[in-house]
Amino acid sequence: MSQPNMYIQAAEQLSIQQPLSQQWMSEPVLTDHLLTTAMAPNYRDFIDPREARRMGGLIKRALVTTLKVLRDTGIEHPDAFITGTSIGSLVYTERLLDALDESEEAISPTYFMQSPHNTVGSALAIFTHSHGYNTTYSHGACSFDWAVMDAWMQMRLGKIHTALVGGYEEMTQNCFELLQKAGYVGQPGMVPCAEMSMSMMLNTQCSDNCLCQLSGVAMGNLAYRERMRQQLAQMLEAAHLSTTGVSAVMTGKNGNPDNDACYDGIVADLLPDAPLLRYKHLFGENYTASAMGVYAAAHCLAQGRIPDCLHDNNRPARCIKPSAILLVNQMDQQEYSLMLLTKI
Repeated sequence: MSQPNMYIQAAEQLSIQQPLSQQWMSEPVLTDHLLTTAMAPNYRDFIDPREARRMGGLIKRALVTTLKVLRDTGIEHPDAFITGTSIGSLVYTERLLDALDESEEAISPTYFMQSPHNTVGSALAIFTHSHGYNTTYSHGACSFDWAVMDAWMQMRLGKIHTALVGGYEEMTQNCFELLQKAGYVGQPGMVPCAEMSMSMMLNTQCSDNCLCQLSGVAMGNLAYRERMRQQLAQMLEAAHLSTTGVSAVMTGKNGNPDNDACYDGIVADLLPDAPLLRYKHLFGENYTASAMGVYAAAHCLAQGRIPDCLHDNNRPARCIKPSAILLVNQMDQQEYSLMLLTKI
């Protein structure tokens, strides 16, 4: 039995760029702040204000991007909601811990109810009255990548045909300061640490409004470089592409010399002559930032152009009309993921 193709039918974002917009492709918002919050949309267009009052910022942003995608695709009840978030509802977690520290009496259950990582996925299902497969991945910087891998495998097995896959992250000043001390964010020359929400619809059926095709997903350990090269070769063969057919490689460079050198080494192993793209200087760094790389690449393929703001100055992309973009994400110089997006 032939395996189904998979398509990104729609993708929306809330980040430090203009909300629910591709304006960043022509007029990107640039900031030198170490910590930047996501731009807020008009929540009233999606959520009743009375309901929104009881929701944390992370859930509201996830709901908005999800509901926008559902509207754009006309799919009210996807077969699956698969969520990637590393630190979950951090604001409510901190409020819960503060309340426990300050009081020995019974406290309101609201903070506890909204603090677990899977609160986002369950809120999406409850709000849309969906009863299908629903799971959350909280695996550090590969949380979103595992969410995509889950959808990829289930679609290939024929268990689902549509999946709302998302990456959602928020940040607090306390957590930022801890991550800054650890050297993860906030270092000289690094991109800002930022909140984000990205939802996309994966579908085995191609419609007129599909952005691009998801032609391959692979993950592994960086200690096994030969395995990584084999996975890429298998992806390209399945997509009927050669190495020269890849228009550009999208990396997660963030200004940290160790992080960026790791990406340079991976690209040198895989596609040493391919033009390079980057996205974190536009959308910021966080544990599920790779979701914004997929979002950016999908819209580049849909619009048939790569904006100048995505070019890596070390090896800028000169391809006028991209046909295939390989996304490379690495986590703490230990794990990696590869995703191949191709033009329809």
